[in-house]
Amino acid sequence: MSDLPARDGLPLRLTTCIASLAIGSALLSACSSPLSPKEVLELADAEARWAARPFADYTFETSASCFCDPEISQWARVEVTTGVVTRVVLLASGNEVPSDRRQYFSTVESLFTRIRQGQQDSYLADISAEYDPQLGYPTLIRFVAEPNIADGGSAHYARNVAPLP
Repeated sequence: MSDLPARDGLPLRLTTCIASLAIGSALLSACSSPLSPKEVLELADAEARWAARPFADYTFETSASCFCDPEISQWARVEVTTGVVTRVVLLASGNEVPSDRRQYFSTVESLFTRIRQGQQDSYLADISAEYDPQLGYPTLIRFVAEPNIADGGSAHYARNVAPLP
């Protein structure tokens, strides 16, 4: 047995082993998350830019690529007032979506929430996102399902955010 110095009453070798196990465990849990540590930092930075925007109520255009309602797969202009979707207009037809179907359309805040919640979804293999450089809102979010999950992935697009008059 070597005469290694002790730290906190434990031999240095045991302390080093415990520290190595803790670091390894943290790295493994980060690897199992659909978001890498770098992506988590990018998400936080984007959320901070969005929170600092100079307006509360806004409009934006959105679309999704998924096995979901055809209305959601079309480009639509969404109006958000006090954090609630108050109007949705399909861009191709100009038709307004009925109020009982607005719940299927996201606010920018709920897009951020979906990214964060996706970290806990065991069926997701990966989440990738791109953000607007000025306002920080997600311009593209890809949810990639594990290979054994049929129809579990999706992509969500957002563009042209502007304050409501």
